[in-house]
Amino acid sequence: MVEKRHEDAIIGANLKKFRSVYGISRKELAEIFHISEDGVYRIERGETGLSSSYAYILAKDLHCDMNFIFGNAGEPARITEDGAYIRQMTPKNIAQRLRYYAEMIEEMSKGER
Repeated sequence: MVEKRHEDAIIGANLKKFRSVYGISRKELAEIFHISEDGVYRIERGETGLSSSYAYILAKDLHCDMNFIFGNAGEPARITEDGAYIRQMTPKNIAQRLRYYAEMIEEMSKGER
């Protein structure tokens, strides 16, 4: 049995989360990658690495933020052609934004005193 690499496990788990958050089935991703569903399953489990070709497809065709896939961002996002991020709204994201706006309002009100 081949030993899993830590990096492949992270990338695979993040690919699965991206796919899940954006409603892309394993079958659909397999068709996009031109591989079997089992091939996608093995990537998601970290048994097989994500090839540069598949990473390119994720970035170019699915507008996936590769920072998330590689473990450098906390939440999955898509990037539009103009470079803007499209984030899936989750309860965690909503709470973060509300805290951010509350802090901004509090800072602004301190300046008015």
